[in-house]
Amino acid sequence: MIQPVPVPALTPHAPTAAPSTPLGAGDRTPTPVDLHLTHGPVVGAVTDTFAKVFVRTDRVASVKIQYSTAPDLSNPSSSVTQRTKKAIDFTTQIPLEKLQPDTTYYFNILVDDVPQLTAPYPQFKTFVPAGEAVPFKFVVLTDFREVAKPPIQVHTFARANQEQPAFVIIGGDFDHSNPKTIDERRQMFKNLYTPARGLEDFVNLILRRYPVAHMWDDHDYGADNADKTYLGKGDALEVLQQFFPVYPIPLYGDWQKFSYGQADFFLLDSRSERDPDTDPNGPGKSMLDGDQLGDAGQWDWLTQGLLTSQAMWKFILTPVVFNRTVPKSDSWSGFPAERARLVKFIRDNAIHGVVFISGDLHGAAIDDGTNSDFPEMLVPGANVGGGFTSPQTGEWTQGVCRNLNKEALCNGYGVVTVSTNPDSALLQTINEDGNVMQQLTVQP
Repeated sequence: MIQPVPVPALTPHAPTAAPSTPLGAGDRTPTPVDLHLTHGPVVGAVTDTFAKVFVRTDRVASVKIQYSTAPDLSNPSSSVTQRTKKAIDFTTQIPLEKLQPDTTYYFNILVDDVPQLTAPYPQFKTFVPAGEAVPFKFVVLTDFREVAKPPIQVHTFARANQEQPAFVIIGGDFDHSNPKTIDERRQMFKNLYTPARGLEDFVNLILRRYPVAHMWDDHDYGADNADKTYLGKGDALEVLQQFFPVYPIPLYGDWQKFSYGQADFFLLDSRSERDPDTDPNGPGKSMLDGDQLGDAGQWDWLTQGLLTSQAMWKFILTPVVFNRTVPKSDSWSGFPAERARLVKFIRDNAIHGVVFISGDLHGAAIDDGTNSDFPEMLVPGANVGGGFTSPQTGEWTQGVCRNLNKEALCNGYGVVTVSTNPDSALLQTINEDGNVMQQLTVQP
């Protein structure tokens, strides 16, 4: 295992005045103006010229965004005005269009024309246009602790903020609450967007500063080891689109694609089209297209996307681990025929620059392709604690950090640094104290 590399101590950040922080249920602070923003902002579906901003109010209201390239919001532009609705729990997602590429925007939220935030304002940066080769960095956070459990104070989110990434990808098991009803699903997101119970840094230092993307796994989809037969699938997809600004998704699940510079990103849905784990292994058992959707399914979407991609890098974000040596029934090793088929497709078509990024095991590891067939980074749980979710760790060339029982030895995050001249990608797992656990440099 690579020896830990110390990083400088956390840079203290100034506390935020109460009105400038999104207020969650039970966290309202008296102010001269009665604020009606309860959750948000969350910025997602970002491209080089577009973004969506999620907000929630406490009643039916008109909402718009004022935004500017100036930190003080001087000379602002205004978005379209949208109205929150009781039927979708007073949420809305406001589009920002015709933005400038690779540009930082600051913004405020107006509810019934009343500004809800004060300086320092939330911000995000638009993406570099697809095909433009630039150095950049992105962070992956995954496997969050259930908010209803006693909170754990971690440095994960503050350390991730210090990376100053271009964007943040939030993996599956965003929460481990296994929500069953629409109200429980909505409450899960509201809990995650409230700056309390150990999520203060996540809300203030991640959601208010970076574009985010997210794909689900079983515990936020709705049930442990849930698959295509899960009866709450439709409700899960509905609430996801209400409460998270996802990239365009199909009618059947939440698989998504976006591009940044010389990289394409494929965010997999490993649940809504998955055959039951207990089905016999064979060529028909699928994680990606159990409903046999064909052209409309995830298998065709992924393989055709990889085949036609002109990007130097193809990052495949899989909620469950790809490494074939990890003996876990709901990982890719439980679907050996489909996994082998995907590996063969990539190799037969000479598709280069493929990197897998996974989660679910609550530990950290990196493989150079010896056991994963392609480079793979297993991202540790952000603040989940608890033990490794597989009875065995499997084999990883760069080593593995495994949480033991209730001891959270390797809470942290993953970071990928893409470089040019020469082209390379540095994969690193970093614990909450800022120490590198594993790392690997790969070429396209």
